[in-house]
Amino acid sequence: MIVRNHLPLHRIWPNISRRILALFLYDATIAVLYSVGVTQVALSSLPLGTMGAALSLFLAFRNNSAYGRWWEARILWGALVNYSRSFARQVLTFLPSDAGPEARREQTALVHSMIGFVCALRCHLRGQSSFPELAGLLGPDRAAALRRYDNVPAAILLELGRRSRAALERGWIDSYRFVRIEETLIELTNIQGACERIKNTPLPRQYEYFPRLLVAFYCLMLPFGLVEGMGLMTPLASTAISVILIAFDSVGRELEDPFENTVHDTPMTGLSRTIERNLREQLDEAFKPHNVAPVQGFVY
Repeated sequence: MIVRNHLPLHRIWPNISRRILALFLYDATIAVLYSVGVTQVALSSLPLGTMGAALSLFLAFRNNSAYGRWWEARILWGALVNYSRSFARQVLTFLPSDAGPEARREQTALVHSMIGFVCALRCHLRGQSSFPELAGLLGPDRAAALRRYDNVPAAILLELGRRSRAALERGWIDSYRFVRIEETLIELTNIQGACERIKNTPLPRQYEYFPRLLVAFYCLMLPFGLVEGMGLMTPLASTAISVILIAFDSVGRELEDPFENTVHDTPMTGLSRTIERNLREQLDEAFKPHNVAPVQGFVY
């Protein structure tokens, strides 16, 4: 996620530079042809205003849809932060503190498993392996046991449910408290499912294909409608308008997939680290990992 006040040009320019330079040369060719007497290139009746308005509406609708996906992803991870804290608080307050060291070890294991779930979900959404981190959080044996699952975060939630049921059967919690913990696990399952829905259901391909096609068509037609009134200045005006449309088109494509580990995505690494620090604090552990600092104005 971008946290700096401005976008660095060196990150934007490579994505659009070739299209902009090609359009500038194209516009300059149209202007030169008109200046040497090839007046047929001037299409003064071209309805550029109507076409531009329709294209702007299309781009705005597409970008709103892309931003909606990005914002929903951020809301889901904000809810994950809250429910992770709630689960840790339930475990530490529902299980009796005077039940001996075995109950305390169980509390620690459950909270560490919640940290592992957050780590596994982040890596699951990014298509990365979570086992190196899980080995440090859960131990090599528990991490190795999770390798047989395709959906590791769902497997961790299943384990949390089983351990909660075991605490109920041992008399550490009553049925009411077990239900409250189960409700929290259900909310965590819903968050994972919603994230997977965003990840596995891209915007319709028409939203990817037609905006790019229509922007390209409009940019190619633009100098024909401007050259009669602007002459040799046509490349400057036409290219400037093209930059705006291409930028809007690029913004939508960058925001529509918020779990791809790019600078435009949901900062899952930073949020995961926040959750881990908070939960370790609740356990009164001396070790707390450092917060994720922005790198050149970007948080991952």
